[in-house]
Order: sequence, then structure tokens, then C-alpha cells
Amino acid sequence: MPEGDLQVFVADLHIHSVLSPCAQREMLPQCIILEALEKKIDMIALCDHNACDNVEVTVALGNRFGIWVIPSIEVETREEVHLLCYFPTVLQLQNFNHLVSASLLPMPLREDIWGEEWVIGEDGQVSEKKAHLLTYPTTLSVEEVVTLVRTFGGVVVPAHVDRKHYSIVSQLGFIPPDLMIPAVEISQRAPWKEVAEQLGLQRFQVLCSSDAHQLSEIGLGKTYFLMYALNWSEFMLAMHGEAGRSIFLP
Repeated sequence: MPEGDLQVFVADLHIHSVLSPCAQREMLPQCIILEALEKKIDMIALCDHNACDNVEVTVALGNRFGIWVIPSIEVETREEVHLLCYFPTVLQLQNFNHLVSASLLPMPLREDIWGEEWVIGEDGQVSEKKAHLLTYPTTLSVEEVVTLVRTFGGVVVPAHVDRKHYSIVSQLGFIPPDLMIPAVEISQRAPWKEVAEQLGLQRFQVLCSSDAHQLSEIGLGKTYFLMYALNWSEFMLAMHGEAGRSIFLP
């Protein structure tokens, strides 16, 4: 049994940085951490589309300011389903990301249409601009992504399952009963109890995150985690609702 008492930690586990072309250019890792700090958010996840280049610097900044940043990525499957993928370490995420990158067709990035995709260095400056579009379906299926993520020690949460586009329900029509996922994410404006009832989500934990593309959106959607500490093992116990750990929504 861990020392101390169970605590409530505030989480926003779906935030985009300037690596996502759809995000505002203010979504720099340094600004995201300071915004989360100001809004008293304990744990965040940077979930850029099909890439994770800004995660390592954000994790380092989070360590400096006392915010736990879970290494993560948002993968678009070949069925155009968005899946949030969380990992224990940056290295495990990066190893998984190599496979995601290999499964992306090399489509040139039209910055005049899609916007820019920036990688940010430790000094806060743009260290690289991507030349290929990241917001594009990979060749991986939903089942393949879940299997690969679990192989690398991570966990998958289908994103915004209530939406009419890019959700597992909109694209497949249902959530495969044998899919190894403990939780699903609903949109921050959705009435979660009604959504859970309508979509038959009773067997899953339900998360709500902001899917923030600008700083003011961070924290608009949030989930409370009841855990002993901010670490991966406690996170996984809460995700599965085990040993007294749990997840609940405001």
C-alpha cells in the first residue's frame, strides 16, 4: 500500500502543440506548461497528430514546473479513427512513433492550406519545420494500433467518441467488443452521462479532455483522477478502476 492518502489530480489529456498544423501558433510547449500551471492542472498530455517531436521538451518543462506530462500521440488510423495513445516513457513513445511515421504516406505539406508544423527546441525556438502533412490517415488499422501500443507498454483511448467525424463510433459504427481499451474520451461540451447512455459506454471509464488547439481552451475539458501519486502505475490503476483508484468527471 502506498504511503499517504488518495488525492484528486486534475488532468487534461488531449492538447495539441504547434506540431499540429491545426493548432494556433501560440501552442508552444513553454506556453502550454505555463497555462496548465496557472489553471492548476496536475497532469497533461500532448497529443499531436501522428507525431511526437514536441513531447520530450514538454516533459522536461513539466518536470521543472511540477506538472506530469504523459508521453502521448494522437494516431489517425486507416479507417480515419482518432486514437489517443499514452506511454510510460518518452523512449517507448518514440519507438512506437517510428512505426507510425513509416505508415504515413509522404504527402507534401501545403502550408497555405494546412498551416505549418513546427518542432520546438529546448531554447523555445523553432528547430524544424516538417515538410510532409501529418494530419493524414496512417495505413494502420484500429486493431493494429491498439496491439502495437500495448506491445510498447502503452494504453489506447479512442478520442471524442461522440463526434460525427474521426471517432471510432462515427467511422466503425460501434466499438469492437474485443478491443483492449479501458476508457474512451468524450468531447468537452458533451453531456457525458447522456452520451454514455446513448453510446453504451457503461463498460468503459470515461475521460473528458479539452482537445485544445489554443491556450484559452486548455482545461475546458478535464478529468479527475483519484490516485496516491502522479506516476504511470497509479495512472494505469485509475484507468482500470482498480485498487481504489478511479476516474470521475466534474
